Amino acid sequence: MQRLWHEEGLDLHLIPYGCVATSTLSGLIEIVPYARTVASIQKAAGGSFSAFAEEPILDWLRSECLNSEEMLQAARNKFTVSCAGYCVATYVLGIGDRHNDNICVTPSGDFFHIDFGHFLGNIKTKFGVKRERAPFVLTPDFVFVIGGQESREFDGFIKICVQAYLVLRRHAQLLISLFAMMLSTGIPELQHETDIAYLRRSLNLDAPSEAQAAADFKELIYSCLKLSWTTQVNFLMHNLAH
Repeated sequence: MQRLWHEEGLDLHLIPYGCVATSTLSGLIEIVPYARTVASIQKAAGGSFSAFAEEPILDWLRSECLNSEEMLQAARNKFTVSCAGYCVATYVLGIGDRHNDNICVTPSGDFFHIDFGHFLGNIKTKFGVKRERAPFVLTPDFVFVIGGQESREFDGFIKICVQAYLVLRRHAQLLISLFAMMLSTGIPELQHETDIAYLRRSLNLDAPSEAQAAADFKELIYSCLKLSWTTQVNFLMHNLAH
């Protein structure tokens, strides 16, 4: 994905950290220096219920930037583009189990996801109810760092998301083919061709035009905002449990 975006002039500052298998049940994962989970930032700001607060991430970035407005603005810009990249990537790939200990931020503003044990729309359930209702994770504290829902910066964020999404949609056959090549690898949630059908849905390949696909994805962004309270409840429950 990052290569496809780079070819289109989009640098979304993803952090595809290295993973090396050493056996069928073990391996090595690259450390991302100085990264903090969103959960740890929230708890340090005021405990578990800070999952509902807007300020913790921005306040943490400000302190890490030594109260330098120039450094903070650079961090916010990087946060904006990387958050856009991961919103699109996690939606297209159907990454599940998205809680605040699986989302990280660095002092320089890099936003990234970790722990990809569930994908292609395989979402955890509790008593038969899906725990993750929003299409992807976009909560008020993320939007607060970007500049607020009514800001010019948030309009720019939406534009970047749509651009990134359309790039992947134009290369849908490549992505589908790559997943098809992995059908025989034994990955639990990638066993049958029907599993790959998720990509056709997430890339909206049945949309009559690219313009319609763009409009549909923009609606998904606003859907995430409307459902963000459900994501915040998940964050709270995770904070209380850990």
